[in-house]
Parts: sequence; C-alpha cells; structure tokens
Amino acid sequence: MAKDYAVGNLVDYHCHQFGLLLKPLINVCILSPPLIITRDQIDDLVIALRKGLERALLDLREQGIWRE
Repeated sequence: MAKDYAVGNLVDYHCHQFGLLLKPLINVCILSPPLIITRDQIDDLVIALRKGLERALLDLREQGIWRE
C-alpha cells in the first residue's frame, strides 16, 4: 500500500513541475479543472499531464518498480 501512495505522489510531483496541480489519492490522481476552461487550456493540461506521467514512468523504471 505504501508503494501505491508513493506512485500517486510521484505523478503529482512531476506534473507540478509542468504547472499542473493534482490531488493524489493513493495511486490515483484527481484533476479539478475550472468550470470555465478553454480548449487551449485543456490542451495545455493534457500536455502537462502527459509529460508528468512520462517522467514518473521513467523514475519508476529507474527504481526497478515498473518492468515491461
């Protein structure tokens, strides 16, 4: 269970580096975009999320936690 929390926090950490704030909840990250949001802002959000997930995956691979 501790690893589940660590993964959620790791994704949150990396997404934060790209300006995206998430709420980690165990191994799930919750997005709370504003009710009024433009298409460009959604595109930016998805780009930041993708970059954050990619960085988190790299970390997990380096730590030997994620294996393909």
